[in-house]
Amino acid sequence: MVELVKTGDLDWEPTNVDGIAGKSLIQFAEGTAKLIRLKPGAQYPKHQHPKRTEYAYVLSGNAILTVGDKEFEASAGDFLMFPTDTPHALGNRSEADVLLFVGAVYHVETAQ
Repeated sequence: MVELVKTGDLDWEPTNVDGIAGKSLIQFAEGTAKLIRLKPGAQYPKHQHPKRTEYAYVLSGNAILTVGDKEFEASAGDFLMFPTDTPHALGNRSEADVLLFVGAVYHVETAQ
C-alpha cells in the first residue's frame, strides 16, 4: 500500500522527556521513522537499544548528538548513525528548535 503522509496534518506527540515531541511516520517490525522536535535546552538522556541501529538526519537547527563518549555538533544536512548496543543521546543547547528525522533498523536473526 502506498500512502502520502502529510506531516503538517500530524500532531506533535509529547515524549517522556520535557521539551521533546515526535510525529510517527512509519512503524514496521523491521524499522521506524519519525520526526523529532527538540525545544531549546531539551536533552534526551543516554540510552541504548539491543538489536537496533538508529540514525538521525538534522532537518533544521543545531543538535548535539552523542555516540558513546563522542559528542558531535550537527546542523542542517548532517547525518549520524547510532550503532546497536551503543549509548547515545540527543540534545539542543541552542536558542532555537531542532528538527530531526530519526529512524531505526531492527536486526532480525534468521534461522540457518
